[in-house]
Amino acid sequence: MSGIRRALAPSSLLALAAGVFAALGSVSAKLAVAQNMALGLPLPLPASPWLAGLLARALMLAGIGASNFFMWLFFTKALRLGHSTPRVMMLQTVANFATTAVCGVYIFGDALSARWWTGASLIATGLALLSSHQGPPEQERQLAKEATK
Repeated sequence: MSGIRRALAPSSLLALAAGVFAALGSVSAKLAVAQNMALGLPLPLPASPWLAGLLARALMLAGIGASNFFMWLFFTKALRLGHSTPRVMMLQTVANFATTAVCGVYIFGDALSARWWTGASLIATGLALLSSHQGPPEQERQLAKEATK
């Protein structure tokens, strides 16, 4: 399968979606425990700061649950449809890192240091190396069959 067709395969798109939802679950959790998180929401909130904070935290807790539900839904479907578990895991992890970085910069004002970029690059490279050494399913089955003889 060509590189572009493989990248657009349903299992690849589901793995990327799983990574995005995994990161959004973490963002929701961070927002749920933030001290003044209700002040940054662009929603009409009650006049009481205590009630506004409670509603905002409830909304973020619901976001954690929904994000985890969709992450597992897409991840298990990607594993079922994909031919390579390491490839699905690599795409999910890369999407998670990328979404976490974007949310960190734009929502929380984080600065990504050279150390962060180096670590993320090393992890992505290692995952790519692991997934690139996976042969086609027929070869894997044949090797497993020969190993059990």
